[in-house]
Amino acid sequence: MSEHLLKRYLPLNSLVGRFVFASLILLPLFISLSGTLLINTFEHSQKKAEQEKLQAQLYALLSVSEVENQQLMLPKALTEPRFNQQNSGLYGFVYGAGGEELWRSQSASLLMSSLNDSSIDFSVGNQLFTQTKLDNSIILNRFNYDIEWINEDESIIPLRFIIANDNAPIIAELASYKKRLWQWLGAMGLLLIITQMLIMRWGLQPLKRLSKQLNELQENKIKRLDKDYPKEIQPVTENFNTILAHEKQQRERYRNTMSDLAHSLKTPLAVIQSQIDDEKNTTQNIHDQLDRINQIISHQLKRAVIRVNQNSITHHTNKISVSAMVNRLIKILDKVYADKKISFNNTVDESISFFGDEADLLETMGNLLDNASKYGKGAVTITGDIQKDKLSICISDNGSGIPETLQSTLLTRGARGDTAQAGQGIGLSVAVDIISSYGGGLEVKNNVGKPHLEGACFCIVLPHINS
Repeated sequence: MSEHLLKRYLPLNSLVGRFVFASLILLPLFISLSGTLLINTFEHSQKKAEQEKLQAQLYALLSVSEVENQQLMLPKALTEPRFNQQNSGLYGFVYGAGGEELWRSQSASLLMSSLNDSSIDFSVGNQLFTQTKLDNSIILNRFNYDIEWINEDESIIPLRFIIANDNAPIIAELASYKKRLWQWLGAMGLLLIITQMLIMRWGLQPLKRLSKQLNELQENKIKRLDKDYPKEIQPVTENFNTILAHEKQQRERYRNTMSDLAHSLKTPLAVIQSQIDDEKNTTQNIHDQLDRINQIISHQLKRAVIRVNQNSITHHTNKISVSAMVNRLIKILDKVYADKKISFNNTVDESISFFGDEADLLETMGNLLDNASKYGKGAVTITGDIQKDKLSICISDNGSGIPETLQSTLLTRGARGDTAQAGQGIGLSVAVDIISSYGGGLEVKNNVGKPHLEGACFCIVLPHINS
């Protein structure tokens, strides 16, 4: 039953519950140890103070002692009034070396017991503080002091002075101290638990705020977690925001894949259509385009779930001739734009190679050459160059060019420079996505001062490794 109540009212699966449970165990233990230590210290200081008081009384008694004719003489009335009052609690005795009583104070006149302990050997200069329990259960604190008294005739008389004091007031004071101490420690412990709970409540506020923000994220009220969290929680929130961004990018990638797939299939389908419309079409050409469609579908679905590592280009083993790839695409585009009779000029040296996925190069170059064929006025030139560690491939046309105001926005998904032509504005964004995955970039500019090619120029710039 107690375990059930503990789990119900103090659940250990919560941080507050664990802190409070640990406090309920450790705090009483700490208070008990602290209280015991303070009591022992107080009791030790009491004994030390009592010993010093008895020692002072003994020295005062010794100062008024005299020996005449081998007999000890002390005044009837001593300076300390408690010595003169019967059963006052302060008692004085003087014994000889053989244990015989030589003197006792008036306060001890009614005591029937002897305070001299015969088991303690006489030793000059010996000082001993002990406790003695009388027959009536009274406990006395006793201080012994052994001396040798030298007379004028140089005779020696051994004497043992004993001062005793009732321990009852000390016991009462200790009991009162214990009571007050435990009351204060209990109150302090309760206050400490309350304070600790308030501190924990304040300290756990960031976690409550984090929980609230997670709910808001689930309800799409916010897009990411705040940054102003304590440094202990910041790594969690930063990693969570990174996961959110990655997950968002992945969702966006899935959405774009279908658009990219449809766009990529456009050219092969156009070739098939032209082959079907052409009476001289061959079955082999149609099969080639169907194979191309199948490759595009596989490639786009692969890109939907796999991101190319930008560093992987330096370790890629696929070596693809850029010039051969361009010639392959020119043959396809000649059929697609047969009515425009486009003049393609491939000046890329056969020694220039691309290290990467053949489908990526085919997709990128196909989109750029398709745009040049579509928006140009019958002439397209492809150039290639390698400078240091950069591979540059440029596709130029003789169209109207691209206004400078559109050059920076043209590469975004859905953006189009000419709405008169059919299209979805996806091809360039697909090319940018592929090129950026290799750590490269796509530059957009206009050719100025070049005869027959004063149109748009798209340059692919990629990291290059020496073959």
